[in-house]
Amino acid sequence: MSDETSNTEGQLAIVTGAGRGIGAAIAQRLSDAGYAVAIWDYDGETATATAKALSDAGRRAIGARVDVSDESMVEAATQAAEAAFGAPYLLVNNAATRHNERLEDLKRESWDREIATNLTGPFVCTQIVGRRMLAAGTGAIVNIASMAGSNGQAVRGAYTPAKAGVLGLTYLTAVEWGGRGIRCNAISPGMISTPAHAATYSDENLKKAREAMVPTGRIGNGKDIADAVIFLASDGAGYINGANLPVDGGITKSILALMPVPASDGGFETMLGRLRP
Repeated sequence: MSDETSNTEGQLAIVTGAGRGIGAAIAQRLSDAGYAVAIWDYDGETATATAKALSDAGRRAIGARVDVSDESMVEAATQAAEAAFGAPYLLVNNAATRHNERLEDLKRESWDREIATNLTGPFVCTQIVGRRMLAAGTGAIVNIASMAGSNGQAVRGAYTPAKAGVLGLTYLTAVEWGGRGIRCNAISPGMISTPAHAATYSDENLKKAREAMVPTGRIGNGKDIADAVIFLASDGAGYINGANLPVDGGITKSILALMPVPASDGGFETMLGRLRP
């Protein structure tokens, strides 16, 4: 066990939206680090399957169908996880949904569902799980936000407002609970390849065009986000509270480098492209 994770042996981590994608990668990485993991997902079958895969590998895991905006479901799932593995030390608010609609066409029900899952859900889970952490006097919360929370993302419904709210919740939690032993930080992923994006990245031209926008030259993956969660939950991040950590290969800081400039052939290129080997 590495120094950064040695304090986690047997501690309970709750991960929402962990049946697949980034959430499943986070659950796997936490399990590898020694955590007992409660895997929550709106899709109960994927939550159970992911937990079973970990259990079959000799890990401590439990799965549950949870609508994170439903207080009674969150309370019941928290009690079940606590009964199985003890008081929670880590909460990762990862569950999210998105509707691809223009603002002028955005349906109220789409708005309400996105806000319920993407913002109300983290609030409900933070409050219910956080009460246990406060009683124990220790814990860490990591909210999975998005680069869309700090930048307007067009044709994505309520996603930007909801993720901006997640950042606000992060700051509020850090300020109110930091002196009571609870640290709260956010991660803002950039372009991350998951099974849900397989169709997008199967187009090699589109993939290369997106990679060209990222200073590190590649699309991220679930492990990139999971590694950041491990760090923020560790003792090595003990003085980090209320931070928003972009895990995006540098894309949100590259706007000036992506501006077109004249190229030697008479066309245009970006400064970032000019710097490529």
